[in-house]
Amino acid sequence: MSILNKKTTLLLCGVVVVLGGVFAVKAHSKTTTAAVAQNLNLAETSPITSMDVAKITDNVSSSQLSQVGEGLFRLNAKSEAVNALAQKTTVSKDGSVYTIDLHHDGKWSNGDPVTAQDFVYSWERTLNPKSKSEFTYQFAKIKNANAVAAGKLAPSKLGVKATGKYQLQIKLAQPTSYFKVILASSTFFPLNQKAVQKYGSKYGSSASTTVYNGPYTLTKWNGTSDSWTLKKNPTYRDHQAIKLQHINYRVVKSTATSYNLYQSKKLDAVTLDGEQTQQNKNNANLKTLASGRIGFIQYNEKDATTANRDLRTALSLAINREQLTKKVLKNGSLPATTFAVRNMKKNPQTKADFTKDDTVAGTANYDPAKAKKLFQSALKQLHQSKLNITMICADDDTTKQLAEYIQSTLNSQLKGLNINVKAVPFPSILSAVSKGNFQMNLTGWSMDYADPIESLQILGSTNNSNMGHYDSKTYDNALAAAEGKDALKPAQRYQDLVKAAQTAMTDQAVTPLYDARTNILVNPKIKGVVYNQFDGAADYRTAYVK
Repeated sequence: MSILNKKTTLLLCGVVVVLGGVFAVKAHSKTTTAAVAQNLNLAETSPITSMDVAKITDNVSSSQLSQVGEGLFRLNAKSEAVNALAQKTTVSKDGSVYTIDLHHDGKWSNGDPVTAQDFVYSWERTLNPKSKSEFTYQFAKIKNANAVAAGKLAPSKLGVKATGKYQLQIKLAQPTSYFKVILASSTFFPLNQKAVQKYGSKYGSSASTTVYNGPYTLTKWNGTSDSWTLKKNPTYRDHQAIKLQHINYRVVKSTATSYNLYQSKKLDAVTLDGEQTQQNKNNANLKTLASGRIGFIQYNEKDATTANRDLRTALSLAINREQLTKKVLKNGSLPATTFAVRNMKKNPQTKADFTKDDTVAGTANYDPAKAKKLFQSALKQLHQSKLNITMICADDDTTKQLAEYIQSTLNSQLKGLNINVKAVPFPSILSAVSKGNFQMNLTGWSMDYADPIESLQILGSTNNSNMGHYDSKTYDNALAAAEGKDALKPAQRYQDLVKAAQTAMTDQAVTPLYDARTNILVNPKIKGVVYNQFDGAADYRTAYVK
């Protein structure tokens, strides 16, 4: 979701982990809740930045919202869209109109019913330019969404309306085969208008200024807290199925600290770094998950230095991705050769993976000799004998270690280059990047669904998440064809996406580094946690402590 590790959000061939299962939950539900405290202790690497659906830009906030809120659909272990608040969906013959009937028992934590109008209000508010949401592009499939986001049409002109208290009608700008999967994103969660109007600009800035309609409510979060608790929501429509009473979170930036907390049984699950993964490779409690995340370097093309394409390509070719993944990350992550992750999409005709078809030689392979030539060319174009460039990154251990490797590699490979690393708290990165106060940003993008458009779209010239200001008519036209005239033509659409991806790599719009994997250790007493097949996100609806 965020160009800085959003939750974001994709069909990978990684391990699908279902600890226990629904049947096990039912079988144990009478005894486990009475005999064992149904509480979990978990950690995040950064604090929550917001609980306002229109303002969330990061993975942590989005993942927390997914536990305290509920939308029309949610993704199951196979990354398929299944009903949440939606009860029945009817699609017109031409695929342009969706009519969705809601469950009648949805409740907000303030006692109000969850209605179709709550979705209309939420979506219109997010798209209103006054909200300054970075994720308006996710609504692009809906009629008039782009015009509303651009301020050319009033929010009321969005192609969505409540046709009944519990019925929602959505008109699409063009048919989209994966539309239900898109609607599973937390960006499409409803909002209680009464609560938003009550708290105004403070809505979602603390636990007490937010209302909830999901399995849990948020407590002990004042807006800047480094710890908080998810508490079972008694007003949730399916609260009988929820076994966990509390999920306690704390922010732990150091992987060594979080690992020690897990070993001392103060955390029930922990994400491992490369060294820890190697130490636990034979541990039965180790779970390896495809993350659905691409790690990359983002450039500010409004900066005179990093706007130089030869410079960006030189940096890319000077990085040994095999070494980066095997010697630095050491967590199963794979070298990235394009701005996409593996197994998102196959060629309709040859069945080749998208990441094979869209790879462009000389853009993301290790070629130090060519890198040096391009760097010298960049120096001449910039009329400089040496360059000092600052790369910002998050201040957690893993990211800092990766940044230091890239810094060392680039400074040693390219004489006359000095990369400075500036590790700062995640909220500071969000602020700096959104304001354009950066040259290079070591970041990542988590996919929401299994289609290359999910990452490619953020490089569109008008996309709010295009913080690097990449601008290419060829690129924009290829995306427009994929989502427009070729939307329901699989072979043609595939080639449109390949063209866009190849254009971005030729231009070095970003420098892809790795296709991420996540390794976690989980307390074996925890059962029923379902991890999404695409990005490893955890769903605690069926979880319990044995």
